[in-house]
Amino acid sequence: MSLADALGRYLAEDVTADLDIPPFDRAMMDGYAVRSADTARAPAVLRVVGQVRAGQLPATALAAAEAIQIMTGAPVPEGADAVQQVEKTRALGDDRIEVGEAVEPAQNIAARGCEVRAGTIVLEGGRRIDAAAIAVLATAGRGRVRVGRQPRVALLVTGDELVEASQRPTGGQIRNANGPALLAQIHASGAIAEPLGVAPDDAEEIAASVERGLGSDVLVLSGGVSAGAFDLVEAVLARFDVEIFFERVAIKPGAPLVFGQRQNTLVFGLPGNPVSAMMTFDVFVRAALERLQGGHGAPRPLVEVVLEGVARNRSRRKAYLPAVVRSSGARLVAMPLRSAGSADVFAHARANALVVLEAERIEARVGESAPALLLHRFVEGGDA
Repeated sequence: MSLADALGRYLAEDVTADLDIPPFDRAMMDGYAVRSADTARAPAVLRVVGQVRAGQLPATALAAAEAIQIMTGAPVPEGADAVQQVEKTRALGDDRIEVGEAVEPAQNIAARGCEVRAGTIVLEGGRRIDAAAIAVLATAGRGRVRVGRQPRVALLVTGDELVEASQRPTGGQIRNANGPALLAQIHASGAIAEPLGVAPDDAEEIAASVERGLGSDVLVLSGGVSAGAFDLVEAVLARFDVEIFFERVAIKPGAPLVFGQRQNTLVFGLPGNPVSAMMTFDVFVRAALERLQGGHGAPRPLVEVVLEGVARNRSRRKAYLPAVVRSSGARLVAMPLRSAGSADVFAHARANALVVLEAERIEARVGESAPALLLHRFVEGGDA
């Protein structure tokens, strides 16, 4: 695809430089191209014999006791081995300057190929294309680039209790947070979302939506995967010969998590509580979507933090606890956030990291260290 459309996609090939960069010895600042030997006994008076601007080739070579005015980015003329910045020179009429300080050979010159040599791999396949990668691709002459195909992800949310965000809940109803949140996570992962809406806790209606969703690369369901009387998703998946690889994971939040496959379609059954759904998507589904696009599926960065508050884990599972991480001098510190549980989207939204406690670690006290998983909204040095 064109470079203009490639932002956020994953490279499907290694990219090599087609030229030495820079392709010539380049002036690093405005000033005068000189022979360093002529400035050894500064101040030195030199005759100005020309000018070279960025985008021009020098019209003349440099001889002894001469200087050529040069602009940042311009090719260094033959005979010159240094550039003295204009602030350290003084004009003496129209064709003479005084160089106030001596320069060393190669000073203020970026040598040809000092950034990269022709044929060198400058971007490896699997990298997500960001603004910096766009700059590299343009510099390497790649107006078009091969990228991984975006997977199509069907999303089905289940639950009798769900109403849309625009509706006011009545009785035992709640607003559907999972649908919009998971759609946002699908888009943020670089995939194409295909929303299937909300299905009530009815096996036939869930089956009708699942049948549609199995035509996509990935089917993500939310809700109906626990052990309750109306958790119907696994039974429905069995109708369609979905091979189930696991049904639970030993983490909190998010223990009920179904993963399976039917032919070329991956199937994820996520918990119904919003934080659990977002957490398991981020840890499991996001990595899968990146791999399907040719990315590496790398986990979020895990860092060591010093706790400013007590973190508790009574679940006997690996716990991911919402926290705010910030810089404090040379270290990172974390304040665990009070959460009402896996439906508390407000605490999760305030967090920029998740403190991770292994199953056997019941409590981490103030001043103790713990690993923390940095979320995409982590900002170095402060809150999200």
